[in-house]
Amino acid sequence: MKLLLSAITLTVCIALTSCTNGQNPFPDNISVTKTENLKRLKGTKLFVSTPDSYKPMESMVRLQRDNNTYFQAIEIPNSNFNEYKSKLTKQAIESQGAKVDIDKPIKYNGFEAIYFSGPSKTDGETKLGLAFGDETFVMMIVGVCQTSDKAAMDELNKIFSTSYYDKSFDLNPLELANFKFDESITGFKYAATMGNMFIYSPNGKADLNSQQKLPSSFQIMTIEAPSFSKAKEFLDYTISRYSLQGIEVSNVKKQDISINDNDAYEVTMQATESNKKTTLYQVIIHKGGTAVLFLGSDEEGKWFDKFKATAQTIKM
Repeated sequence: MKLLLSAITLTVCIALTSCTNGQNPFPDNISVTKTENLKRLKGTKLFVSTPDSYKPMESMVRLQRDNNTYFQAIEIPNSNFNEYKSKLTKQAIESQGAKVDIDKPIKYNGFEAIYFSGPSKTDGETKLGLAFGDETFVMMIVGVCQTSDKAAMDELNKIFSTSYYDKSFDLNPLELANFKFDESITGFKYAATMGNMFIYSPNGKADLNSQQKLPSSFQIMTIEAPSFSKAKEFLDYTISRYSLQGIEVSNVKKQDISINDNDAYEVTMQATESNKKTTLYQVIIHKGGTAVLFLGSDEEGKWFDKFKATAQTIKM
């Protein structure tokens, strides 16, 4: 589980956290009181105030004004911000291929936090983010806008700096699940949610809290995908990031298949990290404008066939 969680977490974060100079200074200390004017971003414990022009895209845990201006939030399960913040330094982010113009520590409603910004890999696009947490969680909010649209940049910064995270909120971790599958094939139990990714392992939450070696696991997540080719492109990009996490892959096999009459793209491989070998089974299923991604990590050499059978039961 550690191998896949590490790779996916950093892939998501680097992909999202890659704004340029010239924006208004972000406050060093944020102190917001939770009021009725703040509305919860579904799938999170984050409460925000946005203009009416922002609409939810639940499959991405996102609020979007248009295709050029939006923000999304992701909470990383079983994480310690005091440890994780080392991955958010300018040097650490740029070592993953992104660029950072601003990276500064701040206070966010009593939590230690980091505000960061830098140019996107997309020409003319700016990204900015806010990460915060404590010894029990890490939360990231990431915004996107056009570099030339200073009003949008200021708007996103205002949304971030007037938001509130309610750690005590009783969140249904599966409220964004828009698919069904047969859990009985593996018998794995729900372990955690990270953004719109749902994680399952043999003993569920107990595996995340255990000090012992993490077992095999699988994750299911949804993404926006206007076409099957874009869905395939997303999975290939995810796989391409493994090497940046120190993961060597071999025996890679790819093929187009069908799952419940939907186009699907299946990729299998062997992965090695710190001399530990793992078999990975990954498939992305496309329907309409969305896709479901299934990622199975078989560290014990006995789940591969059951992962394939489980993926075949996914219904969107």
